[in-house]
Amino acid sequence: MRFKRYILVIIERTKLCKFFIPFLALFCCITLLLVYLFYNPKPKIKEAASQTLSYVAIIFEDAGMDEEEVQKLLSINVPFDIAIIPFLPFSNKISLASYEKGKEVILHLSMEPEDQDTIWLCPRSIMNSTPDDEIEKIFKDALANVAYSKGLSIHLGTLVCKNERIVKKLSAIAKENNLFIVDSTFSSESLFAKIGKQMGLQVVIPDIVLDSRNELKPIQDKFNLLFNIAKKKGFAVAIGHLGTDGGITTIEAFKQTIQKAEKENIKFVFVSEILKFQKENIK
Repeated sequence: MRFKRYILVIIERTKLCKFFIPFLALFCCITLLLVYLFYNPKPKIKEAASQTLSYVAIIFEDAGMDEEEVQKLLSINVPFDIAIIPFLPFSNKISLASYEKGKEVILHLSMEPEDQDTIWLCPRSIMNSTPDDEIEKIFKDALANVAYSKGLSIHLGTLVCKNERIVKKLSAIAKENNLFIVDSTFSSESLFAKIGKQMGLQVVIPDIVLDSRNELKPIQDKFNLLFNIAKKKGFAVAIGHLGTDGGITTIEAFKQTIQKAEKENIKFVFVSEILKFQKENIK
């Protein structure tokens, strides 16, 4: 009460009483204006929502020999495919672990290359002279070894992919087992796409190989190129390799590019999902 009386005395003595109410109103108006100008947040433009979502599938090939390397890959929590060579020490174990981690498994079947360099051929490879009955046995045993396979891809195979007899046989078995085919030979003479189309089989031809002999920067540049391809056509498929051709370096580049992909509206998906987009484009 004393404080209120003191204020009234000051107002009366300074003869500001008749100006007090207008002054208070003006002060409030100025305060509200300043609050509006400096503290009113502007609505953010949702740039990401206006951009078109693009899709990318990554296939990591040559799994089966190094279990520790694969465990590092499987720790990455985005969709990708892992192509496993059958009949190697950890082929079956890796296929089961990949399935449990929610990854898509591809049977990576070893086949004879054109350059006759057999150093990278794996156990029970399909050679250019392998008879049909043996091809069928190898294929079926491989499917049992690499559990939960959704597709077939070719390890090496630049010679076999030109052999119409073998391509037809492999395509027929793939169709019987509801498998798609990834033609990872990158050969212009490969018959897989042509024969697959004739048989009503879905065939994927990858757009790019990511590896660069364990150099991180070139692999990051390849990812940028991959994203640009996806933005142009809506989707893209890339191959990375485990082991000496890429391995830990490619895995590290993949980890680093995930955040960049989100910013650029790139979504990682399985190859089986890319097939849906590919089918829609053909219609």
